[in-house]
Amino acid sequence: MDQQTYIVTFEGVSPFDAQHYAEELQDVLLDATPDITVKRRRADPLTQDFGTTLILILGAPAVVAVVNAVRDWLIRRNSASLIWKTADGELMIQGISSKNVAELAQFLVGKQ
Repeated sequence: MDQQTYIVTFEGVSPFDAQHYAEELQDVLLDATPDITVKRRRADPLTQDFGTTLILILGAPAVVAVVNAVRDWLIRRNSASLIWKTADGELMIQGISSKNVAELAQFLVGKQ
């Protein structure tokens, strides 16, 4: 699998919390694997925040580390819902369970 780009947004939280969550999740993902690029982007270019949307670029070697990092982050932030988007579709992860961890893994390897 070549590198794939994902857009991750936060659903059901305030803009302040989304900004905080984006920063936290970015740090967690960067700590999880060196095989990932994570950038923050503003959802609205007219705002003065640091960005509430994450742009992830990763390849197959990073999938397991990313899924585990997201699972661990969601355990601590169970009120957060993540929406993962690609050019081919989107997946919403709300809360954390073995089912949605498996769905995320399948989504990241392109088998949704």
